[in-house]
Amino acid sequence: MKRIFLIAVMSMLCSMLFAQNMYVYSVIGVAEKQVDGKWQVLQKRDQLSETDIVRVGDNSALSVLDRKAEKLYSFAQTNSKKMSELIASYKGKQSYSANFVSHASKALFNGGSDRISHEAAGCTYRGDIIENDIAQALVFRAKGKSFDGYDNAATDYAVTFEVLDRETKQSLEGVVKIDKQAIFRIKNNSESALYVNILDIDSQKNRSVCLPIDDATTMSHLLIPANCTIDLSTYPVQFAEPAGVDNLILIATEEPFDLRQVNNYLEKVDPAAVKGANYPVGVYSRQILIK
Repeated sequence: MKRIFLIAVMSMLCSMLFAQNMYVYSVIGVAEKQVDGKWQVLQKRDQLSETDIVRVGDNSALSVLDRKAEKLYSFAQTNSKKMSELIASYKGKQSYSANFVSHASKALFNGGSDRISHEAAGCTYRGDIIENDIAQALVFRAKGKSFDGYDNAATDYAVTFEVLDRETKQSLEGVVKIDKQAIFRIKNNSESALYVNILDIDSQKNRSVCLPIDDATTMSHLLIPANCTIDLSTYPVQFAEPAGVDNLILIATEEPFDLRQVNNYLEKVDPAAVKGANYPVGVYSRQILIK
């Protein structure tokens, strides 16, 4: 009896520890939890347990941080399932460095800013800077800084994207009018959850960052699960002057990055001095004619 009692107590304690360490890291689109037979919308920082039943909407994503296990799970569209089932079947990258988990936890719980904007302060948890490595990899694959004639096959991760009309959600092909508003539909066909952003190179070779980041540079709002399609409806863009052909470059990596810093390194890098790419980067280029 004592042994059975101890096993029961240990099982209960493990379950409690599990519940106390799992939190919603981010929601893109719609994700919900069942509470007393009704569906409740999940939000950042909400606590989850292994017995909770959740569902994730079409073209949506739910990311969950397990602080104790130092794991980050990113789930795409799914019907009603227990968290324990989702985790058991998870095939993406789970383990992150202690520095990353500490940084992500502080961003969630230490009263830091949740601001997401193009003017976000930005900070890093890393001792090294990957933005320079990303810039070098981009220049190496594009054989320069313009990305004219870039071969989309030269990518480390199978990623693509579409530009959709913000109102109709129809794909924008051919000519796009100035002031037209659009959203991005990201397709991650790789086996890894990826952080993404998009660089716009206009007809006069000016570069700008399309998607905003958060002050803590966690990029949790831009984490795309493996093998799924996500609509970034919350972050529309508006096409502006100058008229001409814009080159939109999707950049995807397994770690958060600040594309503004990547852009700064692109200004400095000498294409002739770049002899190889030492950092895996997913890249996909799409051109749009703006009139």
